[in-house]
Amino acid sequence: MKRALILGAGRVARPCVAYLAKLGNTKVFVTDINEDNLQRVTSGIPGVNILVRDVGEGTGELIDEIYPDVVVNLLPPSFTNPVVAECLRRRVPLVFPTYLDAKTRSMAKDVEAAGIPVVAELGLDPGIDHMSAARTIHQIHSAGGEIESFRSLCGAIPSPEANTNPWGYKLSWSPSSLIGASKRDARVMIDGTVYEWPGGKTYEHVFLEEIKGLGWFEVYANADSLPYIEAYNIPETKSIYRGTIRYPGWCETICKMNALGLFEETTLDLTGRTFRSFMALLAGSPDESNVESLLCAKLRLEPYSTVMLRFRWLGLLDDRPLPFATGSPRDIVSYLFGEKLVYSEGERDMDILQDEYIVRFPSTGLRKRYRTTLIDYGVPGGDSSIARTTGLPLAIAARFILEGKIHTPGIHIPVLPEIYEPVLAELERMGIRLKESEEIL
Repeated sequence: MKRALILGAGRVARPCVAYLAKLGNTKVFVTDINEDNLQRVTSGIPGVNILVRDVGEGTGELIDEIYPDVVVNLLPPSFTNPVVAECLRRRVPLVFPTYLDAKTRSMAKDVEAAGIPVVAELGLDPGIDHMSAARTIHQIHSAGGEIESFRSLCGAIPSPEANTNPWGYKLSWSPSSLIGASKRDARVMIDGTVYEWPGGKTYEHVFLEEIKGLGWFEVYANADSLPYIEAYNIPETKSIYRGTIRYPGWCETICKMNALGLFEETTLDLTGRTFRSFMALLAGSPDESNVESLLCAKLRLEPYSTVMLRFRWLGLLDDRPLPFATGSPRDIVSYLFGEKLVYSEGERDMDILQDEYIVRFPSTGLRKRYRTTLIDYGVPGGDSSIARTTGLPLAIAARFILEGKIHTPGIHIPVLPEIYEPVLAELERMGIRLKESEEIL
Protein backbone atom coordinates (compact mmCIF):
# COMPACT_ATOMS: atom_id res chain seq x y z
CA MET A 1 0.00 0.00 0.00
CA LYS A 2 1.28 3.48 -0.92
CA ARG A 3 1.97 6.04 1.80
CA ALA A 4 1.14 9.77 1.79
CA LEU A 5 2.49 12.14 4.44
CA ILE A 6 0.64 15.43 4.98
CA LEU A 7 2.60 18.10 6.86
CA GLY A 8 0.29 20.52 8.67
CA ALA A 9 -3.35 20.34 9.76
CA GLY A 10 -4.42 23.93 9.22
CA ARG A 11 -7.49 25.52 7.63
CA VAL A 12 -7.18 23.88 4.19
CA ALA A 13 -6.04 20.40 5.21
CA ARG A 14 -9.32 18.53 5.69
CA PRO A 15 -10.41 18.13 2.01
CA CYS A 16 -6.88 16.97 1.17
CA VAL A 17 -6.88 14.38 3.95
CA ALA A 18 -10.39 13.15 3.10
CA TYR A 19 -9.66 12.75 -0.62
CA LEU A 20 -6.50 10.70 -0.11
CA ALA A 21 -8.07 8.60 2.65
CA LYS A 22 -11.04 7.70 0.43
CA LEU A 23 -8.78 6.27 -2.27
CA GLY A 24 -8.60 3.07 -0.25
CA ASN A 25 -5.17 2.14 -1.56
CA THR A 26 -3.16 4.78 0.30
CA LYS A 27 -2.10 4.91 3.93
CA VAL A 28 -2.44 8.53 5.03
CA PHE A 29 -0.37 10.16 7.79
CA VAL A 30 -1.06 13.70 9.04
CA THR A 31 1.24 15.59 11.35
CA ASP A 32 0.88 18.87 13.22
CA ILE A 33 2.24 20.44 16.39
CA ASN A 34 -1.34 20.94 17.65
CA GLU A 35 -3.37 17.84 18.51
CA ASP A 36 -6.65 19.78 18.38
CA ASN A 37 -5.92 20.65 14.75
CA LEU A 38 -5.29 17.00 13.99
CA GLN A 39 -8.54 15.89 15.63
CA ARG A 40 -10.52 18.56 13.77
CA VAL A 41 -9.01 17.70 10.39
CA THR A 42 -9.42 13.93 10.72
CA SER A 43 -12.75 13.73 12.57
CA GLY A 44 -15.11 11.39 10.75
CA ILE A 45 -12.42 10.24 8.29
CA PRO A 46 -11.53 6.62 9.08
CA GLY A 47 -8.11 5.10 8.73
CA VAL A 48 -6.00 8.25 9.04
CA ASN A 49 -2.87 8.13 11.18
CA ILE A 50 -2.13 11.27 13.22
CA LEU A 51 1.21 12.30 14.68
CA VAL A 52 1.71 15.22 17.07
CA ARG A 53 5.11 16.57 16.04
CA ASP A 54 6.98 19.84 15.66
CA VAL A 55 7.71 19.23 12.00
CA GLY A 56 9.79 22.38 11.75
CA GLU A 57 12.38 20.70 13.96
CA GLY A 58 12.41 17.24 12.40
CA THR A 59 11.02 16.90 8.89
CA GLY A 60 13.79 14.58 7.78
CA GLU A 61 13.42 12.28 10.77
CA LEU A 62 9.67 12.10 10.19
CA ILE A 63 10.15 11.15 6.54
CA ASP A 64 12.61 8.46 7.62
CA GLU A 65 10.04 7.14 10.11
CA ILE A 66 7.02 7.10 7.78
CA TYR A 67 8.85 6.34 4.54
CA PRO A 68 6.19 8.04 2.35
CA ASP A 69 5.80 7.73 -1.41
CA VAL A 70 4.66 11.37 -1.60
CA VAL A 71 4.67 14.36 0.76
CA VAL A 72 2.02 17.09 0.80
CA ASN A 73 3.39 20.21 2.48
CA LEU A 74 0.71 22.44 4.04
CA LEU A 75 3.07 24.25 6.41
CA PRO A 76 3.57 28.05 6.26
CA PRO A 77 5.85 29.38 3.48
CA SER A 78 8.85 29.72 5.81
CA PHE A 79 9.02 25.90 6.00
CA THR A 80 8.99 25.33 2.23
CA ASN A 81 12.71 25.31 1.53
CA PRO A 82 13.66 22.98 4.43
CA VAL A 83 10.91 20.55 3.39
CA VAL A 84 12.04 20.60 -0.25
CA ALA A 85 15.63 19.97 0.87
CA GLU A 86 14.65 16.99 3.06
CA CYS A 87 12.48 15.46 0.32
CA LEU A 88 15.31 15.93 -2.18
CA ARG A 89 17.79 14.27 0.18
CA ARG A 90 15.50 11.23 0.45
CA ARG A 91 14.18 11.31 -3.13
CA VAL A 92 10.54 11.67 -2.11
CA PRO A 93 8.09 13.46 -4.46
CA LEU A 94 6.49 16.58 -3.02
CA VAL A 95 3.54 18.91 -3.68
CA PHE A 96 2.78 22.24 -2.00
CA PRO A 97 0.59 25.32 -2.61
CA THR A 98 2.96 28.23 -1.95
CA TYR A 99 4.93 30.33 -4.41
CA LEU A 100 8.38 29.27 -5.52
CA ASP A 101 11.19 31.55 -4.41
CA ALA A 102 14.78 31.85 -5.62
CA LYS A 103 16.06 29.41 -2.98
CA THR A 104 13.61 26.70 -4.03
CA ARG A 105 14.33 27.29 -7.72
CA SER A 106 18.05 26.88 -7.03
CA MET A 107 17.38 23.23 -6.13
CA ALA A 108 15.69 22.47 -9.48
CA LYS A 109 18.68 20.76 -11.13
CA ASP A 110 19.31 18.59 -8.08
CA VAL A 111 15.64 17.61 -7.92
CA GLU A 112 15.69 16.68 -11.61
CA ALA A 113 18.87 14.65 -11.13
CA ALA A 114 17.22 12.84 -8.21
CA GLY A 115 14.45 11.74 -10.58
CA ILE A 116 11.51 13.02 -8.53
CA PRO A 117 8.65 15.42 -9.35
CA VAL A 118 8.13 18.43 -7.09
CA VAL A 119 4.99 20.42 -7.93
CA ALA A 120 4.64 23.90 -6.41
CA GLU A 121 2.03 26.68 -6.60
CA LEU A 122 -0.75 24.11 -6.59
CA GLY A 123 -3.76 25.52 -4.78
CA LEU A 124 -6.31 28.02 -6.05
CA ASP A 125 -4.17 31.12 -6.59
CA PRO A 126 -1.58 30.04 -7.36
CA GLY A 127 -2.70 26.69 -8.73
CA ILE A 128 -6.04 26.35 -10.47
CA ASP A 129 -5.31 29.71 -12.11
CA HIS A 130 -2.08 28.29 -13.58
CA MET A 131 -3.74 25.12 -14.83
CA SER A 132 -6.69 26.91 -16.42
CA ALA A 133 -4.38 29.44 -18.08
CA ALA A 134 -2.01 26.77 -19.42
CA ARG A 135 -4.90 24.77 -20.88
CA THR A 136 -6.61 27.79 -22.48
CA ILE A 137 -3.37 29.23 -23.87
CA HIS A 138 -2.50 25.87 -25.41
CA GLN A 139 -5.93 25.78 -27.08
CA ILE A 140 -5.53 29.35 -28.38
CA HIS A 141 -2.06 28.70 -29.77
CA SER A 142 -3.24 25.46 -31.39
CA ALA A 143 -5.96 27.46 -33.18
CA GLY A 144 -3.36 29.91 -34.53
CA GLY A 145 -4.07 32.72 -32.08
CA GLU A 146 -1.60 35.15 -30.51
CA ILE A 147 -2.25 36.55 -27.04
CA GLU A 148 -2.04 40.33 -26.93
CA SER A 149 -3.13 40.64 -23.30
CA PHE A 150 -3.60 38.24 -20.38
CA ARG A 151 -5.25 39.08 -17.08
CA SER A 152 -5.94 36.69 -14.18
CA LEU A 153 -7.99 37.88 -11.20
CA CYS A 154 -8.75 35.85 -8.09
CA GLY A 155 -10.18 36.37 -4.63
CA ALA A 156 -11.34 34.36 -1.62
CA ILE A 157 -14.01 36.48 0.07
CA PRO A 158 -17.33 36.09 1.92
CA SER A 159 -20.29 35.06 -0.20
CA PRO A 160 -22.77 37.94 -0.66
CA GLU A 161 -25.09 36.79 2.13
CA ALA A 162 -22.12 36.32 4.49
CA ASN A 163 -20.64 39.76 3.73
CA THR A 164 -21.87 41.11 7.05
CA ASN A 165 -19.07 43.24 8.49
CA PRO A 166 -17.86 46.75 7.52
CA TRP A 167 -14.58 45.42 6.12
CA GLY A 168 -16.11 43.22 3.42
CA TYR A 169 -13.71 40.45 4.37
CA LYS A 170 -13.50 37.40 6.63
CA LEU A 171 -10.54 35.14 7.27
CA SER A 172 -10.27 31.91 5.35
CA TRP A 173 -6.51 31.79 6.01
CA SER A 174 -4.29 32.93 8.87
CA PRO A 175 -4.30 36.61 9.93
CA SER A 176 -0.51 36.73 9.68
CA SER A 177 -0.60 35.55 6.05
CA LEU A 178 -3.22 38.17 5.18
CA ILE A 179 -1.10 40.91 6.74
CA GLY A 180 2.02 39.63 4.97
CA ALA A 181 0.24 40.06 1.64
CA SER A 182 -0.47 43.68 2.60
CA LYS A 183 3.25 44.51 2.27
CA ARG A 184 3.93 42.42 -0.84
CA ASP A 185 5.73 43.85 -3.87
CA ALA A 186 3.94 43.74 -7.22
CA ARG A 187 5.03 43.95 -10.86
CA VAL A 188 2.88 43.94 -14.01
CA MET A 189 3.20 44.80 -17.69
CA ILE A 190 0.56 46.93 -19.44
CA ASP A 191 0.85 47.74 -23.16
CA GLY A 192 4.54 46.90 -23.11
CA THR A 193 5.41 49.06 -20.08
CA VAL A 194 6.51 47.40 -16.83
CA TYR A 195 5.15 48.84 -13.58
CA GLU A 196 6.69 48.02 -10.20
CA TRP A 197 4.95 48.75 -6.90
CA PRO A 198 7.06 47.83 -3.83
CA GLY A 199 6.04 47.46 -0.20
CA GLY A 200 2.29 47.46 -0.59
CA LYS A 201 2.13 50.35 -3.10
CA THR A 202 0.02 48.05 -5.27
CA TYR A 203 -3.00 49.08 -3.16
CA GLU A 204 -2.68 52.60 -4.57
CA HIS A 205 -3.22 51.29 -8.12
CA VAL A 206 -6.68 49.76 -7.94
CA PHE A 207 -9.44 49.39 -10.51
CA LEU A 208 -13.01 48.06 -10.60
CA GLU A 209 -14.00 44.84 -12.34
CA GLU A 210 -17.45 43.40 -12.93
CA ILE A 211 -18.07 39.72 -12.29
CA LYS A 212 -21.27 38.79 -14.08
CA GLY A 213 -23.99 37.82 -11.66
CA LEU A 214 -22.13 39.13 -8.62
CA GLY A 215 -21.46 42.82 -9.22
CA TRP A 216 -18.41 45.07 -9.05
CA PHE A 217 -15.21 44.43 -7.12
CA GLU A 218 -11.86 46.08 -6.47
CA VAL A 219 -8.74 44.58 -8.03
CA TYR A 220 -5.09 45.19 -7.15
CA ALA A 221 -1.94 43.60 -8.57
CA ASN A 222 -0.69 40.45 -6.85
CA ALA A 223 3.07 39.79 -6.60
CA ASP A 224 5.24 39.54 -9.73
CA SER A 225 3.33 38.76 -12.93
CA LEU A 226 6.26 38.88 -15.34
CA PRO A 227 7.77 35.39 -14.75
CA TYR A 228 4.51 33.91 -16.03
CA ILE A 229 5.16 35.23 -19.53
CA GLU A 230 7.73 32.45 -19.84
CA ALA A 231 5.88 29.97 -17.63
CA TYR A 232 2.71 30.29 -19.73
CA ASN A 233 4.66 30.41 -23.03
CA ILE A 234 3.21 33.75 -24.17
CA PRO A 235 6.27 35.76 -25.31
CA GLU A 236 4.01 37.61 -27.76
CA THR A 237 1.90 39.30 -25.09
CA LYS A 238 2.14 43.03 -24.46
CA SER A 239 0.20 42.93 -21.18
CA ILE A 240 0.14 40.56 -18.23
CA TYR A 241 -1.60 41.25 -14.95
CA ARG A 242 -2.31 38.89 -12.05
CA GLY A 243 -4.61 40.53 -9.52
CA THR A 244 -6.53 39.98 -6.29
CA ILE A 245 -10.28 40.57 -5.96
CA ARG A 246 -11.83 42.30 -2.93
CA TYR A 247 -15.08 44.03 -2.06
CA PRO A 248 -14.85 47.82 -2.65
CA GLY A 249 -13.08 49.88 0.01
CA TRP A 250 -10.47 47.31 0.98
CA CYS A 251 -7.54 48.92 -0.83
CA GLU A 252 -8.01 52.42 0.64
CA THR A 253 -8.15 50.92 4.12
CA ILE A 254 -4.96 48.91 3.59
CA CYS A 255 -3.21 52.01 2.18
CA LYS A 256 -4.04 54.03 5.29
CA MET A 257 -2.99 51.19 7.58
CA ASN A 258 0.32 50.98 5.76
CA ALA A 259 0.78 54.75 6.04
CA LEU A 260 0.14 54.59 9.79
CA GLY A 261 2.64 51.75 10.26
CA LEU A 262 0.09 49.18 11.39
CA PHE A 263 1.83 46.39 9.47
CA GLU A 264 5.34 47.05 10.83
CA GLU A 265 7.15 44.25 12.66
CA THR A 266 9.22 46.32 15.13
CA THR A 267 8.72 45.03 18.68
CA LEU A 268 7.41 47.68 21.08
CA ASP A 269 7.02 47.93 24.85
CA LEU A 270 3.24 47.92 25.24
CA THR A 271 3.07 47.64 29.02
CA GLY A 272 -0.06 49.31 30.36
CA ARG A 273 -1.29 50.39 26.95
CA THR A 274 -4.78 50.15 25.55
CA PHE A 275 -5.68 49.85 21.87
CA ARG A 276 -6.58 53.53 21.96
CA SER A 277 -3.30 54.69 23.51
CA PHE A 278 -1.43 52.49 21.03
CA MET A 279 -3.15 54.33 18.16
CA ALA A 280 -2.24 57.65 19.80
CA LEU A 281 1.37 56.45 19.85
CA LEU A 282 1.25 55.76 16.10
CA ALA A 283 -0.38 59.15 15.55
CA GLY A 284 2.58 60.77 17.31
CA SER A 285 0.94 62.03 20.50
CA PRO A 286 0.81 60.94 24.16
CA ASP A 287 -2.71 62.40 24.37
CA GLU A 288 -5.29 59.77 23.56
CA SER A 289 -8.31 61.97 24.20
CA ASN A 290 -8.28 63.39 20.67
CA VAL A 291 -6.79 60.41 18.86
CA GLU A 292 -9.52 60.48 16.17
CA SER A 293 -8.57 64.04 15.19
CA LEU A 294 -4.87 63.16 15.18
CA LEU A 295 -5.44 60.13 12.95
CA CYS A 296 -7.62 62.11 10.55
CA ALA A 297 -4.96 64.81 10.24
CA LYS A 298 -2.15 62.31 9.76
CA LEU A 299 -4.03 60.19 7.22
CA ARG A 300 -5.95 63.03 5.52
CA LEU A 301 -9.31 61.56 6.40
CA GLU A 302 -12.65 62.89 7.58
CA PRO A 303 -13.98 61.58 10.92
CA TYR A 304 -16.94 60.06 9.08
CA SER A 305 -14.80 58.32 6.45
CA THR A 306 -15.23 54.60 5.86
CA VAL A 307 -11.64 53.98 6.95
CA MET A 308 -12.18 55.64 10.34
CA LEU A 309 -15.45 53.78 10.82
CA ARG A 310 -13.66 50.52 10.05
CA PHE A 311 -10.89 51.32 12.54
CA ARG A 312 -13.50 51.94 15.23
CA TRP A 313 -15.47 48.76 14.44
CA LEU A 314 -12.31 46.62 14.43
CA GLY A 315 -11.45 47.80 17.95
CA LEU A 316 -8.38 49.90 17.23
CA LEU A 317 -9.89 52.82 19.17
CA ASP A 318 -11.19 50.76 22.10
CA ASP A 319 -10.20 51.80 25.60
CA ARG A 320 -9.34 48.24 26.63
CA PRO A 321 -5.95 46.77 27.49
CA LEU A 322 -3.77 45.25 24.80
CA PRO A 323 -3.51 41.45 25.10
CA PHE A 324 0.29 41.44 25.43
CA ALA A 325 3.02 43.54 27.04
CA THR A 326 5.42 43.42 24.10
CA GLY A 327 4.63 43.08 20.43
CA SER A 328 4.60 44.78 17.06
CA PRO A 329 1.87 46.78 15.32
CA ARG A 330 1.47 43.78 13.04
CA ASP A 331 0.84 41.54 16.06
CA ILE A 332 -1.93 43.85 17.28
CA VAL A 333 -3.65 43.97 13.89
CA SER A 334 -3.32 40.20 13.56
CA TYR A 335 -4.97 39.77 16.96
CA LEU A 336 -7.92 41.99 16.01
CA PHE A 337 -8.31 40.42 12.56
CA GLY A 338 -8.44 37.01 14.20
CA GLU A 339 -11.00 38.28 16.72
CA LYS A 340 -13.35 40.21 14.40
CA LEU A 341 -12.94 39.10 10.76
CA VAL A 342 -14.36 35.62 11.30
CA TYR A 343 -17.05 33.47 9.75
CA SER A 344 -20.08 32.60 11.87
CA GLU A 345 -21.37 29.04 12.00
CA GLY A 346 -23.07 28.12 8.73
CA GLU A 347 -21.70 31.05 6.70
CA ARG A 348 -20.19 30.44 3.28
CA ASP A 349 -17.03 31.79 1.74
CA MET A 350 -16.72 32.35 -2.00
CA ASP A 351 -13.82 31.90 -4.41
CA ILE A 352 -13.77 33.90 -7.64
CA LEU A 353 -11.29 33.27 -10.45
CA GLN A 354 -11.67 35.13 -13.74
CA ASP A 355 -9.13 35.09 -16.57
CA GLU A 356 -9.34 37.28 -19.64
CA TYR A 357 -7.41 36.77 -22.89
CA ILE A 358 -7.33 39.30 -25.74
CA VAL A 359 -6.37 37.25 -28.79
CA ARG A 360 -5.49 38.12 -32.38
CA PHE A 361 -5.56 35.60 -35.22
CA PRO A 362 -2.94 36.79 -37.77
CA SER A 363 -4.29 34.65 -40.62
CA THR A 364 -7.65 36.47 -40.58
CA GLY A 365 -7.01 39.62 -38.55
CA LEU A 366 -9.85 38.59 -36.24
CA ARG A 367 -9.62 39.65 -32.57
CA LYS A 368 -11.47 37.90 -29.75
CA ARG A 369 -11.89 38.16 -26.01
CA TYR A 370 -11.91 34.85 -24.14
CA ARG A 371 -12.97 34.55 -20.50
CA THR A 372 -12.84 31.65 -18.07
CA THR A 373 -14.66 32.08 -14.76
CA LEU A 374 -14.85 30.00 -11.61
CA ILE A 375 -17.28 30.90 -8.84
CA ASP A 376 -17.23 28.38 -6.00
CA TYR A 377 -18.95 28.46 -2.60
CA GLY A 378 -18.17 26.82 0.70
CA VAL A 379 -20.49 24.23 2.19
CA PRO A 380 -22.46 25.55 5.22
CA GLY A 381 -21.28 23.57 8.21
CA GLY A 382 -18.74 21.76 6.02
CA ASP A 383 -15.59 22.58 4.09
CA SER A 384 -14.89 26.14 3.03
CA SER A 385 -14.40 26.89 -0.64
CA ILE A 386 -10.81 27.97 -0.10
CA ALA A 387 -10.10 24.68 1.71
CA ARG A 388 -11.55 22.70 -1.21
CA THR A 389 -9.86 24.71 -3.96
CA THR A 390 -6.51 24.60 -2.16
CA GLY A 391 -6.56 21.14 -0.60
CA LEU A 392 -8.10 19.16 -3.46
CA PRO A 393 -5.61 20.11 -6.23
CA LEU A 394 -2.80 19.02 -3.92
CA ALA A 395 -4.48 15.75 -3.02
CA ILE A 396 -5.34 14.99 -6.65
CA ALA A 397 -1.78 15.70 -7.79
CA ALA A 398 -0.43 13.52 -4.97
CA ARG A 399 -2.73 10.72 -6.13
CA PHE A 400 -1.51 10.97 -9.72
CA ILE A 401 2.10 10.97 -8.55
CA LEU A 402 1.36 7.75 -6.67
CA GLU A 403 -0.25 6.32 -9.83
CA GLY A 404 2.68 7.39 -12.03
CA LYS A 405 0.65 9.80 -14.18
CA ILE A 406 2.64 12.79 -12.91
CA HIS A 407 6.25 11.71 -13.16
CA THR A 408 8.49 14.24 -14.96
CA PRO A 409 11.48 14.94 -12.67
CA GLY A 410 12.16 18.51 -11.59
CA ILE A 411 10.52 21.42 -9.81
CA HIS A 412 7.37 22.46 -11.67
CA ILE A 413 4.43 24.75 -11.41
CA PRO A 414 1.31 23.03 -12.81
CA VAL A 415 1.59 24.15 -16.44
CA LEU A 416 2.63 20.77 -17.87
CA PRO A 417 -0.17 18.85 -19.65
CA GLU A 418 0.62 15.76 -17.56
CA ILE A 419 -0.31 17.83 -14.49
CA TYR A 420 -3.12 20.16 -15.53
CA GLU A 421 -5.09 17.79 -17.75
CA PRO A 422 -5.83 15.06 -15.16
CA VAL A 423 -6.05 17.46 -12.20
CA LEU A 424 -8.54 19.80 -13.90
CA ALA A 425 -10.57 16.82 -15.14
CA GLU A 426 -10.82 15.43 -11.60
CA LEU A 427 -11.70 18.84 -10.15
CA GLU A 428 -14.48 19.17 -12.73
CA ARG A 429 -15.76 15.73 -11.76
CA MET A 430 -15.97 17.05 -8.20
CA GLY A 431 -17.91 20.16 -9.21
CA ILE A 432 -15.06 22.69 -9.37
CA ARG A 433 -15.54 23.80 -12.96
CA LEU A 434 -14.58 26.89 -14.97
CA LYS A 435 -17.10 28.39 -17.38
CA GLU A 436 -15.78 29.61 -20.73
CA SER A 437 -17.02 32.40 -22.99
CA GLU A 438 -15.77 34.28 -26.04
CA GLU A 439 -16.74 37.33 -28.06
CA ILE A 440 -15.52 38.98 -31.24
CA LEU A 441 -13.94 42.42 -30.74
